[in-house]
Amino acid sequence: MMIDRLEGRTFRTLLTVIEERSISKAAERLGYVQSTVTTQIRLLEEAFGRKLFDRLPRGVMPTEAGRKAAAYAQRILQLGSELEAELRETGEPSGPVRLRVLESFGAALLWETLQSFVSAYSAVELQLDTGFQSDTVEAVMNGQADLGIVPEDPSEAELSFEPLLTDELVWVASSQAAEAIDALGWEAVKPHKLIGFGSRCIYSKYAAEQLAAHHADCRGVIEFASAEMIKRSVEGGLGLACLPRLNVAKELAEEKLAECTVLGRQPLRYGLISLRRRELSRAAQLLREHVRGDFVSGRQDEVVIE
Repeated sequence: MMIDRLEGRTFRTLLTVIEERSISKAAERLGYVQSTVTTQIRLLEEAFGRKLFDRLPRGVMPTEAGRKAAAYAQRILQLGSELEAELRETGEPSGPVRLRVLESFGAALLWETLQSFVSAYSAVELQLDTGFQSDTVEAVMNGQADLGIVPEDPSEAELSFEPLLTDELVWVASSQAAEAIDALGWEAVKPHKLIGFGSRCIYSKYAAEQLAAHHADCRGVIEFASAEMIKRSVEGGLGLACLPRLNVAKELAEEKLAECTVLGRQPLRYGLISLRRRELSRAAQLLREHVRGDFVSGRQDEVVIE
């Protein structure tokens, strides 16, 4: 069998070469001589019967087969880590658990939950990554994350979706701009720029769809990687944005931002996703229970949708 010809370290080498895009840099990072990395990649290519990398003038690039192999390599290594953690388990839960969330959700609502989890389970190694909905879904399905929190049900048969809380997308602008927009409607949007996370974000996607549906092209688009940057730029009058209410509740209450009510709202339902066919480690199970217990019982009432 093909698997009989493979070793765990070759999978780790494969992933490192992909991350570094270089044989020599991967060797340096792993503490190998370059020929060792080259040999391990060759053994993988012989085992798979496929070319895994294209050699470029400067570095390497994974082929389609290389990207597919990497997804399975990640899952195999993770299973090894989980097995090691389970065999070490003597009472107190330990080992790594990986959670991926939207930056806007994590910044607004997640810190207290994660702090209490880390305090309760100090031997667990919590790894937190951020990404858009599509990134999170892909990471969970490929085994790169144990759990994910997303703003809508991805409706994937392989994923379970456990609702956490409801929210809504609202249009916000500076007080002066919001007053004009509420008085004149979508026509008043045209002189402003649309500020958001970019086309990969479902918030920005919804905003773009609404603008197109009302034939209200903005004067341009500004993209930022963080909710704070978006809010500060909207406050400064650079444009308007479509964000979850939970992210702008404080600014609305302090009148630093104003809601453009005439533009409408879009319901959101955040939920926890995990891979159905995969049995979670004890640490991941505890994190899922901790998050669900905190949000379902304690946080649901924090976001009020009028």
